[in-house]
Amino acid sequence: MNGSPANAARSRRKPSLALRVLLLLCGGLAGLLLAELLLRVVGVSYPLPYEPDRFCGSRLHPGFTAWFTKEGRALVHINSAGFRDVEHTVPKPPHTVRIAVLGDSFAEAMQVPLDRTFWSVLERELSLKKTFGTDRVEVLNFGVSGYGTAQELQALRNHVWPYSPDIVLLTFLAGNDVRNNSRELEPDKVRPFFTLRDGQLVLDSSFLEDPEFRKAGGTWTRNKVAAINASRLLQLVNEWKNRASASSADASRSASRAHTSSGEPDAFQEHPTGAWLAAWQVTERLVSQMHKECDEHGARFCVAIVTEDFQVHPDPSERQRIMAERKITDPHAADRRIEAIGRREGFSVIRLSDTICQYANANHAFVHGFSNTRWGTGHWNELGHRLAGERIAGEIDQFVRGGKNQ
Repeated sequence: MNGSPANAARSRRKPSLALRVLLLLCGGLAGLLLAELLLRVVGVSYPLPYEPDRFCGSRLHPGFTAWFTKEGRALVHINSAGFRDVEHTVPKPPHTVRIAVLGDSFAEAMQVPLDRTFWSVLERELSLKKTFGTDRVEVLNFGVSGYGTAQELQALRNHVWPYSPDIVLLTFLAGNDVRNNSRELEPDKVRPFFTLRDGQLVLDSSFLEDPEFRKAGGTWTRNKVAAINASRLLQLVNEWKNRASASSADASRSASRAHTSSGEPDAFQEHPTGAWLAAWQVTERLVSQMHKECDEHGARFCVAIVTEDFQVHPDPSERQRIMAERKITDPHAADRRIEAIGRREGFSVIRLSDTICQYANANHAFVHGFSNTRWGTGHWNELGHRLAGERIAGEIDQFVRGGKNQ
């Protein structure tokens, strides 16, 4: 019978629909919280630290802090000026020599702890050498991932000069800097470009009107980025999405523009043609312009040429294999182009590949790569930063003491 005490008891024990939905939601929430906790314990972290910048296209978000584990592992903090560095007062303190570092992801150095970056090593080495006597040495980092020479010139003009540097150190990576400076070659158009008109650089800031740039500064995007940065689970989902998009983009690229971990092989051709020749002409003019503006501000200018991973692989046979695969006949052709500008205009150019390659060969040591990626590829690890910082410090010490003329 439907009205029996047994049926009534069973009816009372059966959860209501609302309760079942609530239990399901609680279970789902508990699962998400557990996944979030697990990702934090394991150390999975793919934060989004960048924001729009009206001069350079993008820059780091002031005050941002997060773990970076995509390549290497480091706790990264962005200072109040929007750069990966400690805090610095804008007015230069008395009895202080300031060195401003410009560059891309090798200067930003998200892969290693702050005190292991080459510019931190540089500051310590110059202090130990007493290169500037009793004056304090302060190295300021203005490197941002993805920057080309055009953006670095814009950063110099709009972000660096207020700090009154005595030396400006440009780090140059031919593998992508040359491409970054060409609207025709660079896929990311949301950045400033320069063109040559009658031998003069002309700034193209049309990216300011780009819908993507405007969207990046909108309230919806800012809130979405904040939500992603607050959740490791959302970071992982976003990373999967980005990798899928990147794979699709790479698959659609022309075979003439092969994508490698060391940048564009065309950048290393001794006699570039077409768009690459034009890109090099703009790049060389940008470097010359930096030197000119440093002279106008009473600052010394020097360039450190960052090593490409294939240049300093500890196995010579592997270096040759990689070069053959990428059709690179001269691994130092790009370096010599920058050195030629330095000789012509009288500023120091520090080619890091020679010293670092010698060390890598002698010690069979990898200066690029990490245990969570692939040894011998990608960015400098702690050893690479140490060797670069020590070499740059030695060169600066030498030209400051009169060993080199600027």
